This record gives sequence, structure tokens and C-alpha cells, in this order.
Amino acid sequence: MNRICLKCNVISQDFNLWCQEKYCPAENATEIFNNGEWFGPIEIIQPIVVLRSAIIYQARRDEEIVLVKIANSGCEEKLRQESLAFYKLAKAGQHPLLPVLLPAHPQSTIEQHPYGWTVIAGRVKYYAVFRFSEGEILRNYLLKNPQPWYQHSGWIILSIIDVVYYLHRAGKIHLCLNPDVVYLRFDKQGIPRPLLLDLGVGDFNKNIPAIWNESYNLPAYTAPEVLSPDGSVGPAADVYGIGLLCYEMLSGQPAYEYHLKKDAAVFRSVAMGSFKPTGRVDLKDVPAIVEKAIQRQPQARYPDVLSLAQALKPYFPRIPAEKKPRRINWKIVFIILGAALAISLLLMFAVSLVP
Repeated sequence: MNRICLKCNVISQDFNLWCQEKYCPAENATEIFNNGEWFGPIEIIQPIVVLRSAIIYQARRDEEIVLVKIANSGCEEKLRQESLAFYKLAKAGQHPLLPVLLPAHPQSTIEQHPYGWTVIAGRVKYYAVFRFSEGEILRNYLLKNPQPWYQHSGWIILSIIDVVYYLHRAGKIHLCLNPDVVYLRFDKQGIPRPLLLDLGVGDFNKNIPAIWNESYNLPAYTAPEVLSPDGSVGPAADVYGIGLLCYEMLSGQPAYEYHLKKDAAVFRSVAMGSFKPTGRVDLKDVPAIVEKAIQRQPQARYPDVLSLAQALKPYFPRIPAEKKPRRINWKIVFIILGAALAISLLLMFAVSLVP
């Protein structure tokens, strides 16, 4: 087990972490598990993504491969509330772009244990378990392909809008959208199918600036009104987050550079709204739509994600429905085999009667 700094991503190999940056104290580091280590009854296979609020792993529980999300220090309540929200949303009707929550303890039900806890190195660690899905984090995909084909970018964004709109209709707001919480796979037709690994902060009726934790999201992807104590936070804040994702795929870089920068410097850039145009002149009005979505003032953006979707849809083909693999109808198979066997027996009987 190593330790990782969640602000500068420094990883120690011997569990002793020292960071020379004053804004990044070593005591705020969290544990990161390696292949073959055990987290309670769960065997870790590999980390999938390190968020500021949690670390998501591919893991094995008994004989089943699963995704395990372990809360980082200070974000335990977020994971508990998020797990309860996953359970309630699935009970009302599972959205295909959200991961499927499993019981935290295999011998119990989701209702009894939507999340679990165990003690590691003297600390109580909270976690949630999800059904495993193949894919990779959007940020990792963008490292290999910084500017995806525009049609794929549009389909990814429209899919994310669909699931965020679903959350809004359920009375929930996200506010934590960034390339680390989008899990991307391509189906057999080569169509991108994103999965949203995080539900964000929770309900619309909360006083967001009062409960906001700097560990919930990277400042480069956080709407300015969330960071303001006097900010009024509404659906336009998620328009901003989706717009930033689209901007990054169109331009090949984030709207606000944050690598090797202190949070305070990133906050200032976000507050000023000093992003550069995407530079894309080949996509008609799409760059203007995206740049409107990431304006500093909420009233200058689209009022909600549905309005953003309606603005984008004319410029992208309809997302093809995923072709489901054909299932074998064993009843028909057995009928055919039985019929073939009966015919064979009849033929053998007929041949035996021939003198």
C-alpha cells in the first residue's frame, strides 16, 4: 500500500510521503492499494482512477470482478449519500449510463448495505461496490486522442447530458463533472458509450456553497458560482461542467490549465473566465454553443442542460442504438435437437426394415 497526494499526484513507494509544496501537506495524503492487496474481503486488481474525493478500483470479490469506490479522508459523507442516491435512483428505474450498485456485503441486500466500511491502518474507510464494466477513464482516452472525431465528441456529450438531465429531474445536481468521472467504452459498432461514475454533491435544495468541499472536484472544472459564498447555484452550473468537457474534446486541451498550478491560481483563472476560443472553424456554430455554455456568469449560459442539448443536436447525427448480442434460445435448440434425433431414429428403423 502506497500513499498518494491528491493535489499533485505524488506517489510514495514506501508509505512515506513528503511534498515540498506548502499548499500540499503530506498528512493529507491518502492510501492507494496495489495489485494483490486486500481491502477487507475484496482483493484489489488495479486502480481505475484517483479522484480527490475517492479512488475507484477494479477488484475481485469472491469470484466476481467488480468496481470498488473508496472514499478519501473528508469525503466519507459524500460517498454515503451518493450510495444511498444510487440505490434510490435504481429502485425508481436504472439509467443505462449509471453504474449498477451492488450490496457492499455479498451476503446482504443493497437496501441493508448500499455502502460498507472497514478499518485500514487505524482508519475507518467507507466504500461502495458496483458491477464491473469494461472501459477506460475519459481523461486517459484524451491523453491518447486529445481531439476525438467531432461526431464521437458530440455523442459523448449528448449522452452525458441525458444522464445529467435524468439527475436533475430526480432533484439532484452534479457540480463535479470532469474527465475523471466519465468511464468510456466503445461498443462493437465503434460507438462511444460513456458511464458516469459519480453522482456529484446531491440534492438541489442544499446550500451548495455552505457544504462545498474543495476535494469534491478539480477547481479547473468547477463553476465559478460554486466557489463564491454568495453564489446562487442552479442547473446552469452543470451546463458549465458539460461545456468544459466538450470544449476540451474540441480544442484538445482544458479551458483552464491546471497541471503544475496551485489551486488558488486556477481559482483566479476560473473566476475571471479567461479561456481561449476553441479555434475550431470547421464545426459551424458548435464552438460558439460550447463557449456560451462555459461563460463565467450563469445567466450568460444556457439555463439548463436540456437547452444545451437542443442547441447541439442539429449538428450531430442521432446516437445509434446499441445492438444487443443475440441470446441463444435453448428451448428452440432442444426442440431442434430432439426433432433431429427422432428423425435419425426413424431413418434407422426404416433402414432396418428393408430386406
